[in-house]
Amino acid sequence: MAQSDWLHPAFTLADPRGEVDAAALIEAGRHLDGQNLVLPHPDARAILAGLVAHETSGGDLFIQRDTGVEVLDGQGQGLIWLQSSGSTGKPKWASHRLDELKSRLAGGQARGTWLLTYAPGSFAGLQVILSAALGGHHLVTGAPGASATDIAGLAVRHKVSHISGTPTFWRAFLIALGDGDLDLAAVTLGGEAADQALLDALAARFPSVHLRHIYATTETGTLFTISDGRAGFPASWFETGIGALRLGRSERETLTVRGGRLGELAIDTGDCIAVEGDRALFRGRIDSVVNIGGVKVWPEEVEAHILALDCVADVLVSPRANPVTGHILVAEIVLAAGAMPDIHEAQIKKHVMDLPRAARPAMIRYKTHLDTGQTGKKARAGGA
Repeated sequence: MAQSDWLHPAFTLADPRGEVDAAALIEAGRHLDGQNLVLPHPDARAILAGLVAHETSGGDLFIQRDTGVEVLDGQGQGLIWLQSSGSTGKPKWASHRLDELKSRLAGGQARGTWLLTYAPGSFAGLQVILSAALGGHHLVTGAPGASATDIAGLAVRHKVSHISGTPTFWRAFLIALGDGDLDLAAVTLGGEAADQALLDALAARFPSVHLRHIYATTETGTLFTISDGRAGFPASWFETGIGALRLGRSERETLTVRGGRLGELAIDTGDCIAVEGDRALFRGRIDSVVNIGGVKVWPEEVEAHILALDCVADVLVSPRANPVTGHILVAEIVLAAGAMPDIHEAQIKKHVMDLPRAARPAMIRYKTHLDTGQTGKKARAGGA
């Protein structure tokens, strides 16, 4: 059987339907009509077969996570179309070329076992699938909606070596994994800002791991990677750039990116930033800012402050309407293993008092886990 020019012959995939190899995926792809092929709610197996059909036909491939968003008409340009998460509004279509996607992936890594934690149809999910397929790795995927406990068990059973996920995923995963026997070679974070407490926790749990944080969007793809173990990125990049990219700040202190494959187009990412010393830190998204009594508050900054406590595993800070101040903040806290509300509540309340008055949560609730969207990010309410 002729080999696809991008799917490594040693690649294998293990999913809830069993295990499949590269040859079987190529055969499945050749039975699909690749002209404007639509994959609704696809899993990794369907995406790989769809990519084979796409490569053969030169037609467009639509990877449709939200079937409420209509497929675009009049295409046929050999593009791969992905839907954005919709975290800043209705999901939108963004196009990529397979060659461009492949060019952004690091090659030459020793064969390993990769775990897919992102939604397969997301940009991050597609990057993991392609990385494993091009490198000839073994890719493991769980059932849709699998819990952190199920995913941790899957990782241990398959002796996974590479995992990529959102910071929210990683916090839940560390709790579920506990002292489970897992020796990772690579840990990647993306989709949300990574706070220092989480980066330190991952480095302590996996001391020999290669740790990196990827900044990317569905529309632009991967923009830059940070691998120095520190939150944010070097403030010097505003002066020197990063590769072909030039970073800047808009008047509203949101990150702008220009250059490279973006050409002369400047992209305002909507991510608010603040420079502290030699570091540029992500404060949160401009659309998540909450007005509390006339004071602008970033819930993500409040979360980062609370996460500095060892007794806190994760936290979601959300606005609630209030007739006096316009809004108040509510903190939903997941405690670390062994921590208990009646023991640590005083410590948490004391720690919160170090925040400016408007940023102090008016209510604290304790939960066993936080709700996430299909992208693996925290399910946030809109700001005001």
